[in-house]
Amino acid sequence: MPPKNTRQEQLAQLLDSFYHNPVAIVSFELFLSISVVIFFAVFAIRPTLLTMSELIKEIEDKRKLNTQMAQKVAALTTAQAQYLGVEQRLPVLSEALPLGAKVTQTLKIIELVASEQDLVINNLTLLDLPPDPKPNSSLAELERKAMPVQLTVVGSYNSIRGFVEGLRNSRRSFVVDRITFSTEDNRGQKSLEATLLVTAPYFGSK
Repeated sequence: MPPKNTRQEQLAQLLDSFYHNPVAIVSFELFLSISVVIFFAVFAIRPTLLTMSELIKEIEDKRKLNTQMAQKVAALTTAQAQYLGVEQRLPVLSEALPLGAKVTQTLKIIELVASEQDLVINNLTLLDLPPDPKPNSSLAELERKAMPVQLTVVGSYNSIRGFVEGLRNSRRSFVVDRITFSTEDNRGQKSLEATLLVTAPYFGSK
């Protein structure tokens, strides 16, 4: 059996021969190079990759935001064009369906149309006195309502018919819900009498 020291010397010589071999040197240097690359990839390149990923996400979010803003601008442009198209008609709409019943003004219009047709108003009754809406009420707080007016007029059939047409053609909106005719004997002379239920729509508080 060879001595123990001799085996150790042989092993040392074998290892020394291996590490001085060019192939072993190249393999060791390659291992070191790969280790350095992995180190930089993990500790140096990773934050850069994370930053790039965040930048890409931020750019995509801004692109979506720009698209949404462009859509909103287009919608506002369309709404503005539509508003400009009806802007001149707003006073007419406001007169037809006013904010609040405008009781005095509404009754004066009825009396004026009757006078234009040479009709005599025998009776005029406001069936409901609506309250005025709150100042600066929003559209969400308003709804379409109607003020009922009952009146009795005396005159010819053509005059009564002209009165009804005059109400319907008035810039203030009126709806003739009901009309009944009867004859009245006044000192031996018969005249035609009509009782009408007229409603005047308006915007009032809910």
